[in-house]
Amino acid sequence: MEMSRYIFWCLPLVLLACGEEKIDRPLKATVPDVLVVEGVLTNKKANHLIKLSRPSQELNGEGPPVSGAVVSIMEGNGKTYLATEAPAMPGHYFTESMTAVFGKPYTLSIQYNGKEYFAMAASVPVEPMGGLQYEKAGDGLYQLQFEESGSSPNYVDYHVSWANTPGCLPGSLCEGRLVYYDLKTVDVNSLFKPDKEDFLFPVGAVVVRTKYSVSPEYKTFLRSVLSETEWRGGLFDVPRENVPTNLSEGAIGFFAVSTVLSDTTVIVEKP
Repeated sequence: MEMSRYIFWCLPLVLLACGEEKIDRPLKATVPDVLVVEGVLTNKKANHLIKLSRPSQELNGEGPPVSGAVVSIMEGNGKTYLATEAPAMPGHYFTESMTAVFGKPYTLSIQYNGKEYFAMAASVPVEPMGGLQYEKAGDGLYQLQFEESGSSPNYVDYHVSWANTPGCLPGSLCEGRLVYYDLKTVDVNSLFKPDKEDFLFPVGAVVVRTKYSVSPEYKTFLRSVLSETEWRGGLFDVPRENVPTNLSEGAIGFFAVSTVLSDTTVIVEKP
């Protein structure tokens, strides 16, 4: 015990004794030559988005969009759906109207600059949601209460709008979006993550919830991303590491298939 204490107190002295050398050369960030892929198919009939870009040089920044790729999705061993780039949205590729069926694998194929990239994913079931929970936050405003839902990993996307209420001031953006991740993991850094500013809204606001199921592979990806972003800056940060991917070599990001369910709630005054 005495030796441990000795080492602990001597360490700062050793560090202070080390010399310092000033480096005037500018540090250059190296951006890897990889394709960044973001895409989630669901069981809702829609034109699903596959987003392609290059890595960003800024933390939480948007990377340059990738245009001119050939993107398609094959359902099982059967039908292939093409994804077309939106003219006014470079790097955003929307599929033909389709529904991702539970129990079938989906293969994403991307051809760009003479290279091919692939990813495969399938959905898992989604569990029902309870009623929307919210509470008074003073001055006629309310805030959401987030609770764990079911026993399987999931996340819930909340879109809140009070555009058609007296509480929406002219020229104001009277809507917002929050995502609550319930990955069923015990992560110390998630328990002690940095605080965020409260999100408040008035009576009459409309809340649309969409719950997404999360496969084991998707869970691993989301947990890693959260550890590098939303959970970072807390009391117990984890060392930075590469985020896992299900894309073939030369691409990063994730291609997922989720089962979703949605509901809509109008906020009413509580006593």
